[in-house]
Amino acid sequence: MKTVNIVLVMALAGIVVAGCATSMKAALSPEEEIAAQLEAWRDAMTNKDIEGIMALFSEKFSHYDWQDKAGAKMFIEEAMNLGYLDDVTVLLDDAEIKVDGDVASVYPVDIEGSFGAISMELIVSRTNGTWLLTGMDAPGL
Repeated sequence: MKTVNIVLVMALAGIVVAGCATSMKAALSPEEEIAAQLEAWRDAMTNKDIEGIMALFSEKFSHYDWQDKAGAKMFIEEAMNLGYLDDVTVLLDDAEIKVDGDVASVYPVDIEGSFGAISMELIVSRTNGTWLLTGMDAPGL
């Protein structure tokens, strides 16, 4: 009987912990969720981790030059191969996140590297509960 009680207590503790983790995630504001995604994107850019970078792109990504996610990946890989992402810095300190339902804009996202510097506006959309990059405007890029 004592073993059953211990198992029951451990199972209930597991449910409580899981519930707390779920409610903590739900407690994040859209701005906080987006900021966390941007930090992951910045880290992937800094580490030249192409898979990490592309994991934050939505399958619905659209761009006036690159067309889609595959085109964005080709552009980023070429930039890496040419050394443009060597010592790249992604600055998010001044970025303002404006949320409108399941779509948000983030501006300015400043990137500095051997190529110079550029300011971008990122468009992110909530897809299956996760904020992913669906568009960007980067004049001069």
